[in-house]
Amino acid sequence: MTEENEDQKQFFKDLGATAEQTVAEVRGFEENYYSLIQRTLTALPWVADYNKKLHGYVEQDFAAAFEFAHELSQAKDMQDFVRIHTEYTQKCLQSCFAQARDFAETYIKVASGTVRAPSLYSLG
Repeated sequence: MTEENEDQKQFFKDLGATAEQTVAEVRGFEENYYSLIQRTLTALPWVADYNKKLHGYVEQDFAAAFEFAHELSQAKDMQDFVRIHTEYTQKCLQSCFAQARDFAETYIKVASGTVRAPSLYSLG
């Protein structure tokens, strides 16, 4: 194995490690934000349901990002990198569309009255 190939492997390994660290740091920020939102929205249970749904989406997205970072660290060359990146991008697009569809369906149910949001009169 040539020194150039070893350098490429080390580059992708370092890139993957950096990506994992970045995802972990953003994850910490997301957890703090979610905790704050949870405390703020306890008075509005129907909004809290939206928040739980959004948190589930974020969980899925972070899991995919961690997986991407790990796979990236396994890339042996630029061809592997492009393949891994393309697969991740496709997964992200599919997930985004599925999450948007799910969230829209939930919003439509609330808006149409299938799922009732509490009225202002019942809160007082």
